[in-house]
Amino acid sequence: MNTNLFYGTRSSVVEVVDIEREIASWMRHYRQYVVVFRPDDYLPAVKLGLSAYLRGQAFDDCVDELEQSYVRVRNNSRLDWYEALPVARAAWTRLTEQQAGRAATVQPHSYGLSTAA
Repeated sequence: MNTNLFYGTRSSVVEVVDIEREIASWMRHYRQYVVVFRPDDYLPAVKLGLSAYLRGQAFDDCVDELEQSYVRVRNNSRLDWYEALPVARAAWTRLTEQQAGRAATVQPHSYGLSTAA
C-alpha cells in the first residue's frame, strides 16, 4: 500500500487521493505566481482544503472549522486566515473538479487567486 495515498469518503464510493502529488503541484504553481510569499506559507492552507475535501464536506459548510484549524496548524506561515481562505478553497475546488473529470491541470488564477502580489 502506498503511504502517500489518502482515502476519502465523498459518497458511497471510496476515493483515493495522492496528497503528496497534490501538494507538490500547488507548490510548483505558487512559485510561478506569487513572489511575496514562500511556497511553505501556503502549505497549511492547501492541506486544510485537501482535508476538507477528503472528509466529504462542502467547503462553505466548514469554513469556521477550517479557520479554527488554521490557527492551530499555521506554524510559521505568513498568511493570515483571510489570505489562506482562498488558497484552501482553491485546493478543495481543484479536487472537486478533478473528481468530476473537468480539470486535469488547473492554474491557481482559475479560482480567483491573484497572480501578482
